[in-house]
Amino acid sequence: MGLITLNTNQVLHKSGDKVETLEIVVKGSVSVIMEGESIVVGVGGILGAPEHPGAEYVYTYTALEETSVFSYPFTSIDDIFKIIASNPKISPILAAQTVKIAVLSLDKYNEDFEKILAEYNQLDIDLADYPMMAVSVGMDVEDFPELEDIEPPVRTQALSDWQEKFYRTLNDNEEIMKKTCYARSADISNGFIMYALEAISFTAACREQLAEYKREFQRQTNKFRSAMQLIRAKSDDMKRNGAEGEATHIDIKDALNTILQYADADETSTENFRSIIMEFKNTKNRYDTSDESRALRRSVAKDYYTIYTSAFLRSLSDSSIPSEVMMFLMFGFVDEELAGLENTRQLYALMKTYKPDPEGRVVTVYEWLKKVYSMELEPSRNEFDEDYFTALRTLKTSGDITEDQMEMMKTDPLERLKFEIKNLLALGNRMSFGRPSMFVPVFDQENVIRPLDVAYVNTEKINDFYKYIRSIDFSLFCRQSIFSDPEIGVTQAFIDEDVTPYMILMPNMGSRASLWQEIEGKKRSTPARFIISIFNTETFEDVMIRLCGEFRWEMCKTIQGVHWNDVTDPSLTSMYCDYLQFYKKNHSLSTEMKEKLRTDLKKFNNNYKNLFVSEYMCYIKFEANQSPRLNKISREIIFTYCPFSAELREKFADNPQYGELIKKYTAHINGLIRPISNMIRRIQNDGFEVPQVLKDQYEYLKK
Repeated sequence: MGLITLNTNQVLHKSGDKVETLEIVVKGSVSVIMEGESIVVGVGGILGAPEHPGAEYVYTYTALEETSVFSYPFTSIDDIFKIIASNPKISPILAAQTVKIAVLSLDKYNEDFEKILAEYNQLDIDLADYPMMAVSVGMDVEDFPELEDIEPPVRTQALSDWQEKFYRTLNDNEEIMKKTCYARSADISNGFIMYALEAISFTAACREQLAEYKREFQRQTNKFRSAMQLIRAKSDDMKRNGAEGEATHIDIKDALNTILQYADADETSTENFRSIIMEFKNTKNRYDTSDESRALRRSVAKDYYTIYTSAFLRSLSDSSIPSEVMMFLMFGFVDEELAGLENTRQLYALMKTYKPDPEGRVVTVYEWLKKVYSMELEPSRNEFDEDYFTALRTLKTSGDITEDQMEMMKTDPLERLKFEIKNLLALGNRMSFGRPSMFVPVFDQENVIRPLDVAYVNTEKINDFYKYIRSIDFSLFCRQSIFSDPEIGVTQAFIDEDVTPYMILMPNMGSRASLWQEIEGKKRSTPARFIISIFNTETFEDVMIRLCGEFRWEMCKTIQGVHWNDVTDPSLTSMYCDYLQFYKKNHSLSTEMKEKLRTDLKKFNNNYKNLFVSEYMCYIKFEANQSPRLNKISREIIFTYCPFSAELREKFADNPQYGELIKKYTAHINGLIRPISNMIRRIQNDGFEVPQVLKDQYEYLKK
């Protein structure tokens, strides 16, 4: 008990907590919320008076700014008068504020009643329009017998006419009453306060009764409203599209309800998500560092993926997915007010004009999940670097599932989907966002720090980058395998195959791209899996080059296995680790170079991989443009294992930094080309057709 200081958005009491105290606001203001509707209580307001001691709070009390309240024990109704009587000096302020709250409560009750009455009247209109609208969008007309017993809401008169006029007049003449009446005697003020609190309690009881009617009304009409919401969404889509399907008008309204009705998830998740999005949207300081704001951001993600899963599954059998739902699946869009009108229009336009990658290697997360669900691809690894089947064996070993359950789950599309959503989507979404403590999975205009059309990452942008990076580091995505065909006399030939990675566009506006896994399972010839925010807030080229450097390092570690840092088995990682570990003894490095290396290692916390990625960026951005940034040893290692393309090598032939490296590399390549060329010639002389893989390898080596 005593004085309590509250930060902005800090919750004093939450609906469902036990009622044990009563508070008087001495500084700031508090929002009193029930069913998403609120009134604001300022200095002098009494908090908790309509509640019942020992019961659960009906309302939630949240500080709107830096606020102070004085707390008192609240064990019975008699405590209210004791508290009021113990504050005679501020009784005029208490009286004025309590009368104001009585009027605000009455206004809120009237407002709530008009809203639910409008919903009831709209239900009659929708029932009349439903059959024709359903037919017009190609949906079956259903029966809704549960709607037959719904009665209209009844307005309970919380206060008589004279009481209502009495309190409104007192409130309209607040200043006069404080000076001429309330200030005369604490007993007079206390009398007004107790009567006003009684009026507040009556009104609160009426609001609770109306809230109960609203909950039952929504439960009974939920199925019909779900059907009607989808019909409207599909009808609106038809209106938005011109004759050739181009967007002509964008006027998205009530997107959250459309998405929730479409998803048709369990009632608890649906209502929790609806409630938390409304609270999140109405919280101004939702990205500050307070515990309440952190908890609010975490709450947004709690049911998001349940809704996402339900909407995804329904979309698989729907040939005309509502635009709001597709924007949700592609971009994390949930509410037009949260996203902002202009952003909503741009998201709609981007969704409508999106073109899938013909090669299927650049995909939205929605397209990716469809591949996993259809068992076209295996689920991705989890946070413990376990693939799907390893994770199942771990569950079986720990006793969480049986042998039969494990066998069933191996081929169950839904279980595979849940695994992918829990791991790749949920974890990858947070990772690509770039600021984990600030992460929310929903699209929020607060996070839009670059124009959407500039930040947008599409298929063309990714493929153009691949073309650019291959023009420099041509062997970046190559994997080596062995080809043999005894029938034509080929016992063994090493083949380099270019394997373009999958790029999965995560539904957020973030700053990072990341390598999720280098290969699928243990097959080294399978594509890597990259993730990147579909809206990138950083310089796209830098983000992608950094990603490629990370891929170079991790792919080498995967290929080398336990020998990845063993210098007796030369590789990119082993040579680079050896160079950094013993740089102080390297006589090829000057004192200045050693000092720079010492500083760089300190900057990257002695993380060799991160330093390599940094130098790889310099190699691609600057060294490839004849602007030296690397020292002699680093340049030699990176060029040896990440050589420039033939075009650049020819251009750099006379460059003093690269001349000798290029000669050495050319001799090495000629040594590889010769046996392939001889093999092709021998096959032709024997009258056989040369396999395409050998032709491709010959052309690859010439690059």
